[in-house]
Amino acid sequence: MAEHGAYMVNSVVKCFAIVEALASQGASSLSSLKAALGLDKATLHRILSTLKALGYVKQNQSDQRYFLTLKMFQTGNMVVERGGLKSIIRPYLEKISNDFQEPLYAAVLIEPGQAVCIDKSEAEDDLQSFSPEISIGDSVIFHATAMGKCFLAFINPEDLPLSMSGLSYERFTPSTIVDPAMLERDLEKIRHDGYALEEGERHAGVMCIAVPVLNSQGRAQAAISVTGYAVRLMVKKEGLIRSLKDASRELSVICGLEPEKWPIA
Repeated sequence: MAEHGAYMVNSVVKCFAIVEALASQGASSLSSLKAALGLDKATLHRILSTLKALGYVKQNQSDQRYFLTLKMFQTGNMVVERGGLKSIIRPYLEKISNDFQEPLYAAVLIEPGQAVCIDKSEAEDDLQSFSPEISIGDSVIFHATAMGKCFLAFINPEDLPLSMSGLSYERFTPSTIVDPAMLERDLEKIRHDGYALEEGERHAGVMCIAVPVLNSQGRAQAAISVTGYAVRLMVKKEGLIRSLKDASRELSVICGLEPEKWPIA
């Protein structure tokens, strides 16, 4: 370690400390970054200005907080595509999809309030499974989908108010949750149960069950879900929930969460 340290560039170390802080804390003010990292404001401002110029960081006009951009996701996605998170999740999607003959999806969190679908798996033998218009690269709708609610339920608590306030609460069906207080109650249930349920909130007659993939801090970095006609999934619901929760725990441990810190009963 000492030998490697002799070749380390201090400004690069500080730069990545800032990037990692923004990744773990979400949108942050200059003062909160200073407190977390112990760097002086001049250094912080200089590095953040450089990251902004390169397109990796943006700054909210309303509260002046800094956050990582999609460019950071795009860079990281190259790793995902070359054997990272996507390849780790893929076998679980395929197994559950084939076991229950229903399509499964995976999404990753880009930043608080933004997530995209990165993979899907359709059952090999089932020709009747329902597959809505969900494509790789599609954005996740947070208030009206099971995956979106998983991200909100297991987000950094400091980021939740901003993420909640940024939701459109668009009504897609009569079952769509458009009341923030009702959504918060749903999120509390999801934290307790370990899975999110979507019943006709995005598409009438369609059910979705989703579970989070937690990082080492216990925050949702990804989510996996099964989607199908409610009349079909109700028959398989309990088995799907067990399989999805088992996958959630195993994937979370693979992604760095200590088993004893598993937050779900």
